[in-house]
Amino acid sequence: MSGFIQAIPISAENVQPATAAGRLPAKAILAFVAACAAARLFGAWAAGFAGDESYTIVISRMLALSYFDHPPLHQWTVHATEALSGEGWWLRLPFWLMALGINLPVYGLTRRLFGPGAALWALFGFNASIYFEVWPDGMILPDVPLFLFLSAAIWAVAEILFGPKRGSNGLTALWLAAGLAFGLAGLAKYAAVFAPMGLFGFLMFSPRHRHWLWHPYPYLGAALAFAVFSPALIWNHQHQWVSFGFQTARTGSRLALNAEGLRHFAEALGAQIALLSPWVGVPLMLALWNAARSRDAGSPARFLLWLAGVPLLLFSAMPFMGQTAIPHWYNSAWLFAFPLLGSWLNKKSAGWLKSWAIASAALTALSFAVFTTYIAQGPFWQAAKAKRDATEWSYGWRGLKESLAWSDAGAAAPAFAVVNEWRAGGKAGGALGAEVPVCAFTDDPRGFAYECDSSALVGQDALIVIPKERASVVLPAIAPYFERLGPTFEVGEGRGGRIERFVTLTRGYKLLRPYETPYGITAKAIASKILAE
Repeated sequence: MSGFIQAIPISAENVQPATAAGRLPAKAILAFVAACAAARLFGAWAAGFAGDESYTIVISRMLALSYFDHPPLHQWTVHATEALSGEGWWLRLPFWLMALGINLPVYGLTRRLFGPGAALWALFGFNASIYFEVWPDGMILPDVPLFLFLSAAIWAVAEILFGPKRGSNGLTALWLAAGLAFGLAGLAKYAAVFAPMGLFGFLMFSPRHRHWLWHPYPYLGAALAFAVFSPALIWNHQHQWVSFGFQTARTGSRLALNAEGLRHFAEALGAQIALLSPWVGVPLMLALWNAARSRDAGSPARFLLWLAGVPLLLFSAMPFMGQTAIPHWYNSAWLFAFPLLGSWLNKKSAGWLKSWAIASAALTALSFAVFTTYIAQGPFWQAAKAKRDATEWSYGWRGLKESLAWSDAGAAAPAFAVVNEWRAGGKAGGALGAEVPVCAFTDDPRGFAYECDSSALVGQDALIVIPKERASVVLPAIAPYFERLGPTFEVGEGRGGRIERFVTLTRGYKLLRPYETPYGITAKAIASKILAE
């Protein structure tokens, strides 16, 4: 990797001098990046699947043009890996490789804009950040390919805007590369749209770059991006734009400045600093503030500020629109602040940098060790039935597999499973295996609305899986869909030999009618309609 990095050409334009502080720690920083990659691989093996990961694995068993929650790239990746190797922790390996790959465009982008010293410190800051080291929400998420292809796309654009002059063929290749990467980023997550919005704003307000708005090359790249993204558009068109509606409904519609909004904003800001890690998050925000003071509308700092600023402003406004932004949503903005951090750090003295880097590396290592142990072993200080923690979905429900064979009066094993919550569907589906369909009888079934066609299961028995605390409310609501329900029993689930929650199980005898999902027509019905036409 280091040999390839050193081979990346740069020009003298907009590049800071490679200070002693930037040159001296090159090997140490690359060693730190390698150590972080090894630690992530260990974490991928040691930690159980998070709730979103389990859900994604089960939903990805059905290959589709796109899916309810997100565009299809990470589901396609899981589906292909499942086909090759089955289900297990190794499903995270493609995402581990993509997480490692993010380092290259982050380095290349920063080197093009600010020089090799800043690029090395951008790499260090990116890997020392808690979120990008431990991936607390799991690795099988759309964010991983989003960050990889989004940073690659902006690197290609930076080569055009701030690199050496190139001929027609070179410019065409770079704009097409940017378009391809933007398209793949869009196939990963809808949040990819913020980067083109920021890029348009930069081009509009930068006098020396505005001419690209009238040039055909960017639109050639945009056409390729739309072509790559088209599976998600086709699927949404077939399903009444349900995925777009689900995501845009989170933004809210009314802006109001009030005490509750300020409280949620402060909580979100604190969560950002915590996830980025204070030793990285505070310098990162200082670097962003320093870039905001730039008066040159066409500078690299202003370029990055536009890319980071659009999503930061939108998500920061959500608390004042009555909505709560999930902390990791901000990371598509922070991704483009790391080059600014590298530039800011590269101007510091060698002594300050050495002390900061050693402390940051040690704190990151400690955070990783604590978090990975916590995820793998659970909250060992809590007794059974105590209040659960934020990682309550980060372990498998192993006891359900044995329960599938449970029968009443010699009846055959249930043909499918019914859950009342999409995260529970991920855990139940992971435990029971791909041969057991999972249906979510709830007003919020997410992808299970298209994964399960309950009309094809009428007359079949189901294993009903409900977390104990919801069973008294949910079972009476589900009962009318079956001829009768059998007796209930409970299975204890947890980590480290401890029971952290109980799951209530019962058999539903003979499904009487399909469950009507809140999203309308099912995927199978769409396929039948297309074939009939």
